[in-house]
Amino acid sequence: MTSWLTVEAGMAAKGLRIAPVRAGLPSPWSEFCRALFHVKKLPFALISARDPKTGLTAFKAATGHDTLPVVLWNQERPRASWIEQLALAERLQPEPPLLPHTPSERARVSGFLAELCTEGGFGWCRRLLMIERLLHDSHYGDRERAIGQYLAAKYGYYGASIPEAQQRCEEVVAAFAQLAPVDQPYLAGSVLTALDLGWAAFASLIRPLPESVCSMSPLWRDLYAWTPTAAAPEAVEVLLARRDRVYHDWLELPIVL
Repeated sequence: MTSWLTVEAGMAAKGLRIAPVRAGLPSPWSEFCRALFHVKKLPFALISARDPKTGLTAFKAATGHDTLPVVLWNQERPRASWIEQLALAERLQPEPPLLPHTPSERARVSGFLAELCTEGGFGWCRRLLMIERLLHDSHYGDRERAIGQYLAAKYGYYGASIPEAQQRCEEVVAAFAQLAPVDQPYLAGSVLTALDLGWAAFASLIRPLPESVCSMSPLWRDLYAWTPTAAAPEAVEVLLARRDRVYHDWLELPIVL
């Protein structure tokens, strides 16, 4: 069983510590973050950042951040963005490299990762679509509506265009579907890169991994499932098969949430 550090113990500890989302669901940003350090074979402790009563208050006071995941390395500043977390992983353990060596290929990998991870990207817009369902789908009750209201206030739902978010999600999946030939082993070529790990994590927002390896509540499994229509169904299946291979060959299953 995975042991979790308290905020106080986590801040006092040395070495590598990760404070992921811990809500019984595979947060794509958290899964990508943990995958980076797992592939590098860098051991890390997990911090339980959210207190049942006070939420992230203590963690924010200690780190300045109230959005997870956050990575801590010794007494250096906390890293709360995906690109800083990737840079830290590359610095701490250069092998295997998760970014290509040439500037043009590195920019290509980083750019496609941004399409998944950044504000306004695929993950962000899929979250807006999930919030829309929580707030307006009659299938959900008061508890789910309250979750939707919390997320809406935190992540820019009010004032956002849901049709634009839907279109953005479609465009990103269509772009990934054209990224690599079927016979190319990885998205950026012949070797694993951070782009493969990012796609593996964010593909859960199309189809989560099976319950046998990723236990989720029916609420979140239903919300995570989404069917793209701009990319051909066969191309989407190829992308999901790439996700499955990356998890099988490089990452830990079952997922610890």
